[in-house]
Amino acid sequence: MRRVFLIYSIILSSFASAECYELNYSDCLYWSAYCEWNEDTGQCQNIGGGSGGGDENAYGPYTTGILTESDGLRNGPDYDYARLYYPINANYPYKSIIMTPGWGDDGSYLSVWGEFLASYGFIAMIIGPNDPINDDHQVRGQGLIDAMETIRQENYRMGSPIYELIDIQSFSVGGYSMGGGAAQAAAMLDNSIKAIISLNPTLFVYDTINCDAPYYYCLIPEHLDHSVPTLIFAGQTELNEMGQDYDGFLGQTIYEFIPNTTDKILFEVANQGHGAAAEPEGEIADIIIDWFNYQVLDDALSCNELLSVPSNASQYLINIDCIDEILGDINGDSFVNIQDIILTVNYVLSGEYSNSADFNSDGNIDILDIVQLVNIILN
Repeated sequence: MRRVFLIYSIILSSFASAECYELNYSDCLYWSAYCEWNEDTGQCQNIGGGSGGGDENAYGPYTTGILTESDGLRNGPDYDYARLYYPINANYPYKSIIMTPGWGDDGSYLSVWGEFLASYGFIAMIIGPNDPINDDHQVRGQGLIDAMETIRQENYRMGSPIYELIDIQSFSVGGYSMGGGAAQAAAMLDNSIKAIISLNPTLFVYDTINCDAPYYYCLIPEHLDHSVPTLIFAGQTELNEMGQDYDGFLGQTIYEFIPNTTDKILFEVANQGHGAAAEPEGEIADIIIDWFNYQVLDDALSCNELLSVPSNASQYLINIDCIDEILGDINGDSFVNIQDIILTVNYVLSGEYSNSADFNSDGNIDILDIVQLVNIILN
């Protein structure tokens, strides 16, 4: 009996080390307790479209697909392990978020973030460093920049399920641990980046002028002098867990050194260490979606959500001022009138999407939204 149990345990552990998207049709049906076959993408996925990690309730309304280099995705020279997650039948053009992992990880650990972000209508590309052990923060940051070019090319690759559905001007970056610091390095290389999420970041910058010999790694405000809006998660007990060698190189210091003229938030999670924001769960997941909705999709209501202090925060520092939104003011001229109705009708006719015109928040702009706008004007 023990032998049967051992064999069964080995089988289960083998499945746990894989993911549903790696299974063929027959194996997907075999693991139907965990996976389901998506007829739209011709791929296996976790039940409900989620990855099975983190909080199941955190996932958004869209099912997701995945592309790899074997599907035709570009093989960028500055990174490894490319996985591009995309939403199915979401509002396009899709905005992109690229994430890179912590030390020693090839990127596979971040798959839960790829599916999570794609389920809310974003393209989420997960990459790994070429050398997970020796690549420093700056090299990993260059990998994030290189991945932007991969997504641009995917927009023009005929046969791609996201062919001509991508906003090639909108890229955000993020990562966990070293990856969170790499996102800051990427912002120093490219100030067109829309937003950053740094999940329990570390950051050491190689600087032969300002840093001491023999290693020339340090962190000073000049290393973070960028204007890219940044959301940082840190753990209250993180320094105790990591050791004094990390004093001055974690999320709290990164937040302090980013200019006050840059939109920034520090969410220090109470009684948590370096894994405080490792997975998209609870208030962490909620704040990240509000952050991208505000910074990338210009959703003013999400800005107001960000002002609320999370219940599990030991510190919550924020320098953002939200502009009060006038309900129905689609064109932002501080008036609600026939011009807003015309703009909403144009959205309906063109199939374009704007959060400000989606009055019933159903993900579509249609006659129901026009009726609500007319009622606002009449009242």
